[in-house]
Amino acid sequence: MQLCVVVLVLSVGLGCVAAQPPEGAIPARILRWYDGDTVQVRFTEDPPAGVWSSEAVRLLGIDTPEVGEPFADDATRYLRSLTMGKTVYVELNPFELRDRHRRLLAHLWVETDDGWTLISEAIVRAGLARILVFYPEQERYYCRLLRARALAQVDKLGLWGAFPDPLNLEEMEARPVTYVTEVVTVVFAVASAAPGPAGPSLRAAGSQYGFRAILDLGTCPGAWTEVELAPEALVGQTVAVTGELLWDSFGGGPRIVVQSPEQVEVRE
Repeated sequence: MQLCVVVLVLSVGLGCVAAQPPEGAIPARILRWYDGDTVQVRFTEDPPAGVWSSEAVRLLGIDTPEVGEPFADDATRYLRSLTMGKTVYVELNPFELRDRHRRLLAHLWVETDDGWTLISEAIVRAGLARILVFYPEQERYYCRLLRARALAQVDKLGLWGAFPDPLNLEEMEARPVTYVTEVVTVVFAVASAAPGPAGPSLRAAGSQYGFRAILDLGTCPGAWTEVELAPEALVGQTVAVTGELLWDSFGGGPRIVVQSPEQVEVRE
């Protein structure tokens, strides 16, 4: 398998839009916005059996900040701005209709100037939600959400804006505790590119802790189909990699897992 990477091109839009709401989605109007991921809707057509004419809906795939937490109000305002006065289409979860609070579990769609928009994807792209998916194989939009998160992290939007400036390897390794679990951009020279159990790794030259970027080509292979670059071409080059800095054990060393090519930039 060839290793893939691209020069980063920032996108202001979403990964893709649908030409129309998915088949079976039910039109509704939003009556109340509880927070950034929960609304009260009234259906404008007869809903299926087991669904009332007015229901609380919990958006699938995402988790916005709770009331009182940073960016909670921003998420609610953003959701309201997307949907106020518009018909939304409710795509029910085929695997589990309700959560333990008896809320419907669903994706919501709305028509915007850019076409039909998956609302959860838009909220993630704005940097106002984390991904919350317990069973990725059951989440049909999982890869769309991953790419939206990658773009938001690269742009350091919302939840991901604590460290907006790139760090060179020495800066990151001088204060690793500060950056672990945070989204950062690390600039480093590639010493080697080798296969690994989680995906090919770009190992940093001169790293005292063994920092590397792991390219996850398997979770969303479609994201990498248009990218062409052999691993040996990166050795000796400088790259900037953006994502959450992970460090589970001292022996394992720090790493960033790359799930979308936009997270990697080859520097001249």
